Amino acid sequence: MEHRVVYYHHPLDKRYSLEYVDDDATQFAERYGGYDSGTVKALGYPTGETEIYCLYTQTGEAGTADDLEISEAELVAALDDMHPDRERPIAIGLLEAWEGVREEAEKSGDGLEIYKALELGRVPEALTEVNWNGTATDVAGELMSNLILRHILPNANHRCSISMLQFYLDFCTFGREVEYNGLRLHTTDNDWRAWVDPYITQSKRILTVRRNNVRFKKLSEYGVETVVRKGGIEIALADWDLDMHYRDAWTHYARKHEQLCVRFAEEIAERAGVPELGDRDGLTQTAFASLLAGHEP
Repeated sequence: MEHRVVYYHHPLDKRYSLEYVDDDATQFAERYGGYDSGTVKALGYPTGETEIYCLYTQTGEAGTADDLEISEAELVAALDDMHPDRERPIAIGLLEAWEGVREEAEKSGDGLEIYKALELGRVPEALTEVNWNGTATDVAGELMSNLILRHILPNANHRCSISMLQFYLDFCTFGREVEYNGLRLHTTDNDWRAWVDPYITQSKRILTVRRNNVRFKKLSEYGVETVVRKGGIEIALADWDLDMHYRDAWTHYARKHEQLCVRFAEEIAERAGVPELGDRDGLTQTAFASLLAGHEP
């Protein structure tokens, strides 16, 4: 049977993701043999007159947040390297958001699955990429985007980056004297999912294409039409510009991701009844960090 669909994550073990594609069985076998057998899996896909071979590798951490060992000394060292007034409060806010997600997962009886190590030290580079001189929604969107692009957290990067976006827009709206209670996405009936989920889904598509444009171009040349990543998210290869150097794709799709997150921030402002945040100057990094440092969760 001819296959036009390839899985980005191995269908039987989501910890493994696509690493290498070839239609030459000999070359593929040589590449496969270069990996430790415990960190690699392979699948073959019939595509028309030939067969392509996909190699899936496991990288980073595995298990749940309970298995993640983060010493206080490591956290202190990472925070000590940050500017105390501009960077450290934002890093702490992101970490607190992650702890909140982790606690919710524990209460539900399911541990929070992890797939990488915590890299809190990457917060400053994410903040450097934000243009803090834009409108409130522009800055909030760029903040969310760049935190996601750095994949700082072991999991829940989207949820926690959205939390930081919410804090930012709330502070732009209400200022220091109003308790943080304004721009809530979550409601008891979960109606928010109907409009939030498409943004998150598209974000994950962009991130996946950004990391894999060369592999995906090769798949497209073999006749593959769709790549499916975990969560059932489909990526129609014809919808994406894949014919570029991977460094150019890295920049091109980072810009696309920022634009998506800015649109997300604008829709939040609209739904919260404060569309003027799309025209109002945003807070500076120092002002946002100061407000965040004084916030009591």
